[in-house]
Amino acid sequence: MNRRDFLELSSLALASYAVPAVAAGTATPVTRPRAVFTKTLEGLTADDLGKRVAALGVKGIEAPIRAGGHIEPNAVPERLAAFVEGLKKHGVTIDILTSDIGQADKTGETLLRTAAALGIKRYRLVHYRYDLKKPVAPQLADVKAKLKDLAAMNRELGVQGQYQNHRGNNFVGGPIWDMVSALEGIDVADLGLAFDFAHATVEGSNTWELNLRRAAPHIAAVYFKDYRLNGRQWEACPLGEGIVNPKAGALVKQLLPAGTPVSLHVEYVGGSGEERVAKTFAAMKADLATLEKWLPSA
Repeated sequence: MNRRDFLELSSLALASYAVPAVAAGTATPVTRPRAVFTKTLEGLTADDLGKRVAALGVKGIEAPIRAGGHIEPNAVPERLAAFVEGLKKHGVTIDILTSDIGQADKTGETLLRTAAALGIKRYRLVHYRYDLKKPVAPQLADVKAKLKDLAAMNRELGVQGQYQNHRGNNFVGGPIWDMVSALEGIDVADLGLAFDFAHATVEGSNTWELNLRRAAPHIAAVYFKDYRLNGRQWEACPLGEGIVNPKAGALVKQLLPAGTPVSLHVEYVGGSGEERVAKTFAAMKADLATLEKWLPSA
C-alpha cells in the first residue's frame, strides 16, 4: 500500500467515527464529482442547459467561459451570476470553468474573483505552446514562473487552477514530464494538472500509465474522452471505441483521492443547430454509461 492509499484509507476510517452508524450490510457510497464539458453547447440558455444536463443524472458542468464560450470574459461581472442561477434551478453547478487565463493579471483576477464569489472554485488554464525554433528549457522555465504566480493568486482567491495536457508536438504538457517538472514545488490545492487520458495516450501509447503514476501527486482533475486513428489522423470517437484503455478507471480509483473531479468530453458529434445539440446529449448519455463501467461512482 502506498502512502496516498494509506492516508485515504485512514481518513475514511477516522470519518466513520464522526457520522452516525449505518445498518449492517450497508455502506455510504463515495461518489467522485462528475461533470460534462459543454463545448459546442454554448448556444443554449442556462435554463435549457441545466435542464438537459440534469436529465443525464449529472450535477456539474465544465463550462467554457472564454472567447466564444457561454460568456465572453469581459462580460463575466455582469452575466455570470445569472448564468449560474439558471443552472442552479435544475441542481446543476459549474464544477470547472474553462478560461483563457494564462498568467496572473488583473483581467484573470477579476474573472476568478467573480467566479469564486459564486461558488466556482476550479478553473482550467489556456494552453501554452513552445516555439520550436527556440531552446525548450528557457521556455519551460518561463512557464514555471507563470504557474508560480498563478498559484499564488489562486491561493489568495481560494480557487484551484488546472492545466490540461494536450496532444501536439508544440504543446506544453503534451509529454506530461515537462508539466510535472513545472509544477514541482506548487501545491496541487492551488494549481495542478488536468490529466486527459486521450491526449496522454495519443502522445504515449505505451507510457500513459507511467506518466499517470508520475503525475499523480500533481493531478487536480481527470478528463475522459477517446480517439481512434484514421490513417495518420486522430479522430474523436465514443468512449470505449478508441485507444483509451478501460484500465484508466481502475487507476483513477487506485491513485487519486476520491474528491478528484472527473470531466467527460464529447467532441465527435457533427452537424449544427438543435440536431447537433440533441445528438451531443445522446452521446453524453452513452459515454457516461461507459464511464460508469470503467469508474463506478460508488
